Amino acid sequence: MQTDTRKKWQRAATLPKLEIIRQNLDKSDTEIGRILGMSRSGVHALRKWHKIAKVHSATQRQQRQLEKIRGLTPGLSGKTVAAQLGLSEARARMLAKKASYQIIGKGGARHFHWRKRIQRLPPLLTISAVARELGVSWGWAAQLCYRHKYKVTARNGRQRQRVPIRRWLKLPRHERWLASLKPPKP
Repeated sequence: MQTDTRKKWQRAATLPKLEIIRQNLDKSDTEIGRILGMSRSGVHALRKWHKIAKVHSATQRQQRQLEKIRGLTPGLSGKTVAAQLGLSEARARMLAKKASYQIIGKGGARHFHWRKRIQRLPPLLTISAVARELGVSWGWAAQLCYRHKYKVTARNGRQRQRVPIRRWLKLPRHERWLASLKPPKP
């Protein structure tokens, strides 16, 4: 007597379908159904009946996107990452955070831009020469030299110059008043 209630010819027709399902577990049930000429629910029923475990297609898609992000060069902006993945910027930032990928913002991009330009300068220029090379004002060049640790020299070129840095806090009124009372230099 036959123990399985299904007929032998039915079981024989199912085995190749199960092999195709096992080979295509990285695809969704709908895509597997298209390959087999079945519905999505039919593929799902076969998987459940024969205890074939499968990762959800949304999870697989997310894992593929995380792998793409990990393969990107470090230090890109959010817009660039989104353009390379074909996603919105918010979605790209969320996935980058999950993948531990460092997306730099405007401040970081500005910092790296000036850092590269300062590193390309020849050593021991004066602040005026640095300002001329970078195309910025003297004060801004002094701040950039200070921030990026560029060593500048005095005009005679022998000794290193201490870079003057503007303090952001205003002097109290009475100190400014006292400074205004000093006689002008002849």
